[in-house]
Amino acid sequence: MTLGSLADIITALTAVLALFAAIAGARHARQLFGVEARRDESTAARERQSQASKVFAWVASRIGEDTTYGVVVVNSSEQAIYDVEVRVTDAHAGERRPISLTILPPGAYYLGESPEAYAWEFASRLRSFDDEIRPVTKSKNRRILRMSFRDSSNLMWTRDGVGILESSLTVE
Repeated sequence: MTLGSLADIITALTAVLALFAAIAGARHARQLFGVEARRDESTAARERQSQASKVFAWVASRIGEDTTYGVVVVNSSEQAIYDVEVRVTDAHAGERRPISLTILPPGAYYLGESPEAYAWEFASRLRSFDDEIRPVTKSKNRRILRMSFRDSSNLMWTRDGVGILESSLTVE
């Protein structure tokens, strides 16, 4: 074997090892990119859901001379929500006419049941009542069936009867 051919073999082996190292580096970079992409996707999903996760409703009773029932609707975000619909059952587990609100500013609001045409009183700030307003926590009949609304980013959201929040399609 000549010295020139030994140098060529060493150069060829070095080039092959460099190629394997480059392939291993590319695989590792692709894995890291996948991890970062999933992290970015998760962060974006949390940001999309940040306002919606602060919106909820529950059945409540207003304790005064007469006990009446209604619904507390809460928007604890810093922006209004739109096209709110809350589906509620009555004392006999029958579905009442839904609560429909065009806009709900930030805050907690109580809507009492009403025999009038709209079936619900106007929304009033929770803190504006002298009477105690208690959540109805043990009734299997009086409950929220579903709540839907549009957030300030124009995304539609639905919260089911057990509180699970899901995103719907964007409104156009």
